[in-house]
Amino acid sequence: MTQSNRQARRAWAAVWRKHLKRGTLYHVEVHHDPECAIYMLNGCCNCDPYRVLKDAKGCVLGSVEGLGAWDPLEMAEDLL
Repeated sequence: MTQSNRQARRAWAAVWRKHLKRGTLYHVEVHHDPECAIYMLNGCCNCDPYRVLKDAKGCVLGSVEGLGAWDPLEMAEDLL
C-alpha cells in the first residue's frame, strides 16, 4: 500500500512520539537510492529514502517510506 507524503510524515512523527525518551540511545537508518545526490560531493538528498528507527540493541521500533527528501537536521529539531 502506498501512502501520501502527509500520511508518511504523520506516521514517522507517531513513531517518534511513541518511542523517543530523553537519555536513551536510538539509531536512525536512512536508506537512500543509489542515484541519490547525497553521494555526490556537497550533494543534497533528492530521493525518497526509507527510514528506520532502532533502539540501542538494534531492534526495529518503526520504519516509514514516502517522506520525501531527507534533511539531516530534521531529527535534531525534535530533540531541542
